[in-house]
Amino acid sequence: MTRWLWLIWLAVLGVVCLGGLLAWQRARHFERLFHLTRLDPLGLTAISNDRSPSARIVMFGDSRAAAWPPPDGFTMVNRGVPGHTSAQARLRYRLHVSPLKPELVIMQVGVNDLAALAILDDDDDSEAITQATIANLREMLTLARNDGSRVILTTIFPLGPNALERLDPSTSRITAAITRVNQAIHAMAAPDVIIFDSAAILADETGYVAEPFRDDLLHINAAGYRLLNERLVTLLRELE
Repeated sequence: MTRWLWLIWLAVLGVVCLGGLLAWQRARHFERLFHLTRLDPLGLTAISNDRSPSARIVMFGDSRAAAWPPPDGFTMVNRGVPGHTSAQARLRYRLHVSPLKPELVIMQVGVNDLAALAILDDDDDSEAITQATIANLREMLTLARNDGSRVILTTIFPLGPNALERLDPSTSRITAAITRVNQAIHAMAAPDVIIFDSAAILADETGYVAEPFRDDLLHINAAGYRLLNERLVTLLRELE
């Protein structure tokens, strides 16, 4: 009996240590993003000047957009900046997208706003952040319209938590906020705004990113992008 108690105690200690390590890694991640944002709030140094004065298709948003490769048969200029929130994306849209005069802008942005709920867990904070994200997305659609660009607005990818991260209460808060913003995104559909439901494509029956497409809590792997592009290429051909 004593031996089993020791084994149980060691198992609990191991879980606590792993949880502490996970929390430390997440804290370091947010600390790094905080300092990068202070040094370059709009990510102006993250985007090199493109020699082309125009681009037919622009991929725009955060790290999920930055990692999104062009579908086969299509060329895209990528204007994704890792770590950016929808507010930062909105503020830099005229600098990074408008000068390219794109016919089509593909947007994937918003998860970094909602990831802040891992720390800002007050109900008022949650509501304010969710509504601000929705408002920023609407404003970016207005900016695109003013430029004469059509938009493929993608729903925010679900989270891809591991077993320990699923025990974190903030995971469910962020997931609920993603669901609310995605519902608002669907309501933004218009003749010049096509909704691409990337969340539904990537999610499994639990609502999280399916295991074959999961990289970490916030990101998908190459297989996930291949799946998205298989669906996206059909849509792009219809718009040609």
